[in-house]
Amino acid sequence: MSQDRVDVTTWERLRVEPRGASEKVWLCEPGGSSTRPDGHWLFKPATVHANGTRQVGDWTEAVAADIAAHLAIPAAQAQLVVRDGAQGVLSRNVRPAEYDMESGRLAMLDRISVALRDSARDGTASIGHSLANIRLTLDAYGPPPGASSWSVCSGYDVFVGYLVLDALIGNRDRHEQNWSVLRARSSRGPADSLAPAYDMEASLGFQLTDEAKRSRLANADSLAAFARKGLAQRFDGDRKVTLVDFAARAVEDCTSEGVRRIATLVEEIATTDFEALLANRDGGVSEATRMFAGAVLMINGRRIQDAIRA
Repeated sequence: MSQDRVDVTTWERLRVEPRGASEKVWLCEPGGSSTRPDGHWLFKPATVHANGTRQVGDWTEAVAADIAAHLAIPAAQAQLVVRDGAQGVLSRNVRPAEYDMESGRLAMLDRISVALRDSARDGTASIGHSLANIRLTLDAYGPPPGASSWSVCSGYDVFVGYLVLDALIGNRDRHEQNWSVLRARSSRGPADSLAPAYDMEASLGFQLTDEAKRSRLANADSLAAFARKGLAQRFDGDRKVTLVDFAARAVEDCTSEGVRRIATLVEEIATTDFEALLANRDGGVSEATRMFAGAVLMINGRRIQDAIRA
């Protein structure tokens, strides 16, 4: 076991998560309560194919959470773990006890009149899951609880921060079930809010073999071409637009406070030592995986600076 994997075999099993293509299970941390969601973590085992090839989505999800925390983008905490001998990642529940949480799909259906079709197939965009409709929906929501650096921003401004993060890590899976809103349970309680980001394993070349990564690392053009394949494929009308260009366009509709916060975020990306962040996550991954992730972050970081500063 790598040095930063925690054994969670003895953690209490709460329930199976019905959403998603792979089996996932909710666990309760030691000393936690089944009625307190802040102590609940979603266990997602690493994907191992029939031929023995192992994807590194557990590592990329943990790295994405580290990057989000460093950039002060509200996101679920993640921890590399092993459970019953199976390696994987834990993602902390982003729902505080005083809120109910519903998916972006349900939030959109509740807020606007739109013919929204669920994206049942991987890599497809849902009809109606567009930037314009997301903005209309999030007009009714504030920033996530505790997101102090976003406190004067709108829920949509923060969502654009998620899009910048997606562009940085190459996450093409921000579909209508992969973002949510928080509804206050009491009218005397906190305001309705956008939920922190979550489920970001589909990033940084998580599906590529080490051989494929080494091949791209040896060819600058191939590496750059891979980075440009990060497309906004989950957004209606923008499936062929790069994640970088999609995020840059989204900034145009931010509030003035949001524009300033995104500008600060871009400056933070420009000065971040991503190699140091990657080094903090062992995970037992190969040197090729770590080098490839660092190269993608460097390329996408420059692309974001060029697009959003323009």
